[in-house]
Formats: sequence, C-alpha cells, structure tokens
Amino acid sequence: MLHSNRTYFNFRSLRGRLAFVLVLAAIFPIVVIGFISYRWIYTVQTQKIDQDLQNSVIWQKEELERKIEEMERVSQLLDIEGGIGRDVVRFLDSTAPYERSTLYRNISSSMANVNFSNPNLGAMFFYSPDSSQKVMFPNSPDLAGFEPERLKLLFQQRNFSYYGPDDTLTRTDNNLVFSLMRKLENSPRPPLYVYIEIKVVGFSDQFADTSGRSPGDHLYYTLMNDSGELLFSNLPEASSVGIDGEHPLPAGYKAFEANGQHGWKLYQFVPMKDYKHEINKWISQFILFSLLSLLFGVSLAWGVWRMVYRPLRMVNHEILNFRQQRVAEPPTDTGLVEFNHILYNITEMRNRIHELITDVEEKEKRRGKLEVEKLLVQINPHFLHNTLNTIQWLARMQGQSNIAQLVTIFTRVLHYNLGKQNIIVELRAEIAALKDYIELQNIRYDHIFNVDIQVPDELLDIQVPRFILQPLVENALYHAFNQDEGEITVLAVLENPDTLMIEVRDNGSGIPAAKLTEMLSEERIDQGSGLGIGLRYVRKMLEVYYGDSAEWIVESHLDAGTSIVMKLPTVIREERVRND
Repeated sequence: MLHSNRTYFNFRSLRGRLAFVLVLAAIFPIVVIGFISYRWIYTVQTQKIDQDLQNSVIWQKEELERKIEEMERVSQLLDIEGGIGRDVVRFLDSTAPYERSTLYRNISSSMANVNFSNPNLGAMFFYSPDSSQKVMFPNSPDLAGFEPERLKLLFQQRNFSYYGPDDTLTRTDNNLVFSLMRKLENSPRPPLYVYIEIKVVGFSDQFADTSGRSPGDHLYYTLMNDSGELLFSNLPEASSVGIDGEHPLPAGYKAFEANGQHGWKLYQFVPMKDYKHEINKWISQFILFSLLSLLFGVSLAWGVWRMVYRPLRMVNHEILNFRQQRVAEPPTDTGLVEFNHILYNITEMRNRIHELITDVEEKEKRRGKLEVEKLLVQINPHFLHNTLNTIQWLARMQGQSNIAQLVTIFTRVLHYNLGKQNIIVELRAEIAALKDYIELQNIRYDHIFNVDIQVPDELLDIQVPRFILQPLVENALYHAFNQDEGEITVLAVLENPDTLMIEVRDNGSGIPAAKLTEMLSEERIDQGSGLGIGLRYVRKMLEVYYGDSAEWIVESHLDAGTSIVMKLPTVIREERVRND
C-alpha cells in the first residue's frame, strides 16, 4: 500500500526502485569518470613519469661514461708514447741538473695546459709507488695523502683502473669525483702510473646528502661495481641494500636501473609516497566528489518521491473507489499533468467497462441463436453422407457393384476431406486418403494411372497437416498428361533427423512457366479446374503450421515433367496445433 512505510526499502515498490535508479544514476558517472581518470593517470601519466625518471638515470649513466672517456683521452696526453709521460721518464732518468730543471718546467707547463683545457678535472699527477717521491707533478700543491687501496674500484680494464665515487684529493674542493689510474706501458722500473680525477656535472649534487631536502624532492642513488659490490648509496636504508646487488631495492621505493657498458650498475630510487603523490591526491579528491554525488543522488531520489507521492495516493484512492463501486467525482488536479491524464483515462476506462458489460450481455443473448445456426450448417454434410450411404446400399441390392464401389470410395474421400477429425493427422492417414482418391480417379476415367507411392513404414507415424498430398497428385493428373497413361511418384524420405522431404513428381509434358505462375498466384484463381486453389491451399497450410521452417520447391520442364518438393520439420510446434 502507498501509505505503508514498510515499502520504503522494498525494491518492488516505486519508492525503492526510484531511489535505486537515482542512486545508480549518481554512481554510474562517478565510476565511469573514475575509471577513465585512473586509466589516464596510470597509462599516460605513470608511463610518462616512469619514462622521465628512466631517462634521468640513463642520462646520469651516459654522463658518467662520457667523463670516463674524457679521463681516458686525458690519460693519452700523459702517456709515454708521444705524451707528457715521455718527458717524465727522461726527467727520472736524467742526472744533469740543468736538463732536469728544463724538463721540470716543461712538464709543469704541459700539466697546467692540460688542466686548463679540461676544467672538470680534479687532482692529476704521476704516481710511482716504489719511488721515494710517490706523487710527482701534481696540478694542485695542497693534495692530501694519496692511498690507492682506499679507492672504491668501479671496474678494471687492461692497464686502466676506474674508481669512484670518492672524495677528491684537492683540499679546496669537497665534490665527489671518479678517478682513473693507468699504468704507463714501457715505463722504467719502478712502474709509473697516471692518476686523474674528474667531476661529473650534476652528478655530485645528486650523490650529495639529501637529508636537507623537502619531501617530494628526494631522489636517491645506489652505485654497484661490476662485481656487484656496493660503492655508494645515499638511501636512508642503505644498510638494507644487499652488497651482492641481487636485491638492491628496499621496501617503499620505486627503482630505475641503468647498466654501464662495463658491467657496473646505477640505480635511482624514488620514495613511493612521492611517486604516488599525484594519484593519492586524485584519490582523495575523487572520494570526496563521490560522497557528494552520492549524497546528491539520495537527496534527489527523496525529493522526486515526495513530488510524486501525493498524486499516486490520489490515483490509488480513485482506483479503490472504482473497485468498491463507490460513485465519486475524481479529482481534476493532482499537481502534475501526467497524473491528471491518468485520472482522466481511469474515468474513461470506467465508462468504457460499463459499455463493454452491456455489450457482453447483448452478445450472450445472440449466442444461443448462433448455436442453432451452427447446427443447421452441419446438417448439410450430414445429409450428404446419409444420401451417399443410401445410394451405396441400393446399388448393392440391385447388383451394381461398380456403382457401390465408386460410392464407397467417394464417401471415404469426402469423409476425410470434410470430416471433423483434427487438421493434424499421421502420414499413414494422408497416404490412405490419397490411395482412395487415386482409385476413385481410375474408376472415373476407366483406365489405370500408375502412381508409385514410396513411403517407408517408419515414417508413417510422423504428423502432417491434413489434405496436402491429394492437391499435388490432382495437379499432376490434370496438367501433366496429354495421353491416357502416365506415371506419378510420391516419395517420402527422412533428409535428416529433423526434416521430412516429400516429393510428388510426374513424367508428363510439364507446365509452361506462365501457366505455373498463374496457378501459384495469390491474386488469380484458375476457375477451370480449381487446381491453383489446391496448390495455394497446400502452400498456405505449410506457412500456417511450419512458418519459415518449411521449404516449398516447384520445378517444371516442358516434355520432362513436374516436381513439387516439400521439406517439413518432423515435429509441428505445439502452439500452432493448439491454435486449431
């Protein structure tokens, strides 16, 4: 009932369904917008951020490789073969004070030129570990003590050893540097090395301490050498990073990796809270928007229900008056035009029902008269059957056996065609009626028509519409033969488990195309023989009881005969039979 509060949360009530629909209408765009936004952020923004961060670590890796190559080029200038190293060897071998003084000035000048042309270089000098003066010709006079074994080995290749990142040996600078130690070939004993430091622009800042940065600006780095040893990490959880390099990613970080061409690896870490900053911000805003939209949907559902509740009560009240046969003038204004139309239609319906009740009473009075007329109509076939039976018995009594046989067969044919049995019969009944018709025609024309009926016994129980074979055979008798005798074949086969094929063919003269079209026409009727009506009857029966499931194929060729094929489902739909 409309006045019951128990229907408020009942989905079968208008109130419950209206609330559901409006809330769904509020939720659906939220879900769609949320899905599209989430997809856009993760498939576009996240990929873009990942690509930018990956490009960043790749750029750092490539920048380091370029500086390594730059140290290699500088080391060529210090080599013994055609470089400053040749003068150093001469300086070490010379005992003449003047020559040593001259070589010293030349070497110092050349080292200064190399240092000037490469501003990114840090400390640079020749190193002889077995000499009394281990560090020679340094480019800075205030170098700290040099101990190669304290350097972090990045990778080693032939006579080249690469280190870093380490603190620079120059006291005036506090940058982290990468360094190279190259053993000069063909150097005299003791062996001679070249040591070169280089600063990677921007790299020192990235490797610097990040403790003073604000959240969201943190980018952390970890560097592994070609053996998987940890060389550097400014992660707060640096101790949790495995020194074997197999699991370099600590919890709570997004990692991006770049592999150097000599086996070393550079990792860039972004805290997940910074990495997901935008998506978390979007989720918070989306949840707030969803709650507001949901609240709006519920409020809208309540407002709409209040708007239609009063008119519904008025309509329901009018229906109750009509059901209880209480006469009352219906209200004319409910506040909504649509409900005003409903009340008007209810009034019109009430008046129309009174008129229909009156009409039913009149029809019941005429029904008895129609039953009498129906009995009178049924008298004619009954009278015809009685008359034929009388003729049959008179012929037998007077010894007219041919006449008696003719009347007997004709009576059976007439009884089958005009009888009261169902319109749906078994195929055996249709075949039996066809045989009676053929025998009747043989007596009528005083000669034998060769009709070959080929129907397997297992098909005789299949149900078909009544009176569909006789019109086809009759068509062959009337249109196929110009001579006294001919051959007609009635064939039934099971084309597949669900399809029965019945074919009626003759070897007669065939039917011209124009004549065949006229016989099958829906608009013209062959008044001469009525066979066009018979063929159209069969086709209509197939349409009524099989619809599109039946096939009707007619082929006729002059001097070659005519073939009519029907392909019928083996089961007639029950609703078509009930409609009989």
